[in-house]
Amino acid sequence: MQRYTRWSAFREIGFWIAAIPMLVPIWFVVTTALKGPSDATSSMFAPPSSPTFDNVSRAWDEAGGNAVSFAQAMANSAITTGVVVALLIAIGAPAAYALARRGSRLSGTVFGLFTLGLILPVQLGLIPLYAFLVDVGLAGTRTGLVLVYVGLLLPLSVFLYSGFLRALPTGYEEAARVDGASPVRIFAQIVLPLVRPVTGVVALLTGLFVWNDFFVALVFVGGTERETLPVAVYSFVGRVSTDWPLIFASALIALAPVVVVYAFLQRSIMKSFASTLRG
Repeated sequence: MQRYTRWSAFREIGFWIAAIPMLVPIWFVVTTALKGPSDATSSMFAPPSSPTFDNVSRAWDEAGGNAVSFAQAMANSAITTGVVVALLIAIGAPAAYALARRGSRLSGTVFGLFTLGLILPVQLGLIPLYAFLVDVGLAGTRTGLVLVYVGLLLPLSVFLYSGFLRALPTGYEEAARVDGASPVRIFAQIVLPLVRPVTGVVALLTGLFVWNDFFVALVFVGGTERETLPVAVYSFVGRVSTDWPLIFASALIALAPVVVVYAFLQRSIMKSFASTLRG
């Protein structure tokens, strides 16, 4: 059993000091969301004198304007995030496996193109992409939004899977190949279970991006029934721009599902990151 020494105390204090910049925004959001009308003009860091959840209930009822309700926007975000993450895993894992196990010049070129997709900003192709979705009738639809997110995040998925697969030994795959297993069976029964840690990392990073993304969702589904949660939160800005407690209450509602999921999956998430870093 490890003893609690003076060095352990200094290290723990250092961790708490490093956490302050991340805890301050959370404190700001929570305290502002719970302030009543009498506290609206107080300091932004001052706690509410009489905390109230009226702002949360009002935000739930009024967010989204005339497009969608808050509940529908949350459902849209959940469905979109789930579908995008599932497609990124289903496409990214086999694509990365093929690129990692083939040492040809073509596979290196294709991997370089995927890496280039990590660098180029989505704003460069936004106008032609939107025009294309309008031409094919997918503008303002969940299908169009999902396709945009998959195309945007697939380079990240392939990059993470490829790095992990290159570090994996190929002994099990070669033994299965000698026994007559097909490439599909080798990937499904041997490789896929081994890449479970990086699958968790891919799901977490891409899921957080899609859940929190505002710009892409505003451009492609803003003002429609497929509006996502960040766009619904933004509906308060301009209509009630001076009612900051109401605005931050809507942000608190949008943050709550992420906190709940992390609370339940904290150990799995940490294990996935640790295994990926070791790999």
